[in-house]
Amino acid sequence: FRLAEMATKLVASRLLVRQAAVALQEGRPEAVSLCSMAKLFVTDECFSICNQALQIHGGYGYLKDYAVQQYVRDIRVHQILE
Repeated sequence: FRLAEMATKLVASRLLVRQAAVALQEGRPEAVSLCSMAKLFVTDECFSICNQALQIHGGYGYLKDYAVQQYVRDIRVHQILE
C-alpha cells in the first residue's frame, strides 16, 4: 500500500503541475494561483514520497549508489525555496 500511496501522490503532483503550466501558457487569469498551489502541493508531496523511499531503502538510501539520497537533498532545497 505504501508504494500505491507514493505513486498516487506522484501522479496527482504531475497533473497539478501540468494544469498550472497549461494555464500559464494560455495566459489564463488563474495561472498565478494555480502555479502557487502546484509549488506548495508538489514540494510537500514529493518530499513525503522521497522520505518514504528513503525509509524503504533503510541505510542504503544514504549511499551515493542509490539515487534516493540525491532526490531527498534536491526536494529539500525546493521546499526551503518555496
